[in-house]
Amino acid sequence: MHVIPLEGSYNARSVGSEKTPWLVRTASLDGLSAGGERTLRTLGVDLVIDLREPEEHGPRTHGLPVRSTPLYGEAPPAAGSLEGVYTGLVRDRGSRIAAAVGAIAEHPGVVAVHCTAGKDRTGLVVALARLVAGDDREAIVADYAHSGRTVRPARSGIATAQLDALALSGAERAAAERLHLDSPAEALESALELIDTFGGPETYLRTHGATDEQFRSLRARAARLLGAGTTA
Repeated sequence: MHVIPLEGSYNARSVGSEKTPWLVRTASLDGLSAGGERTLRTLGVDLVIDLREPEEHGPRTHGLPVRSTPLYGEAPPAAGSLEGVYTGLVRDRGSRIAAAVGAIAEHPGVVAVHCTAGKDRTGLVVALARLVAGDDREAIVADYAHSGRTVRPARSGIATAQLDALALSGAERAAAERLHLDSPAEALESALELIDTFGGPETYLRTHGATDEQFRSLRARAARLLGAGTTA
């Protein structure tokens, strides 16, 4: 796991080599500065995969090509439990998840994947892509959990305003705050355990439209980095 200081965004990390990654994950890039764009291009990023819904987009300040691959197909949930939201994604949005992983696999260059905060939709898609590529599950979960360290300070004020408008209280408010701001390891583990009941990552993704060629592509990228002596 390599943290990327990124002007105009946050929660950015690379997968693979620190300087020549095969994948980058981050929060929204709508406000990326010219310096932030240079940072991504220097890392080889030449495509952005945006997992948000069209109505979540703001004006983009960068010139990187963007492929829109929305995961929900509707407005993202504003409240509820983190585990419940992940369960809904896994059970009801399998084809969209598989399409996002497939988009990563099919692009010959380096992809930067993001949603809004870069922790939930991004966390699940990146975890599945890395599992198929052969990365260590413990390292993947640790990378996911790292998002909580950057998302909470970056989005606390935004989340407070959103949740105040919903007039939630007590346990509902606490669950919604956790949904918006936290990324505890157990939340991703619960999603992966559910995916295991469907036969594991490859079977789950294949059932929803991913192909063996896409899996081979992901494994080949990770293998090239491993052969070069790099670490994720």
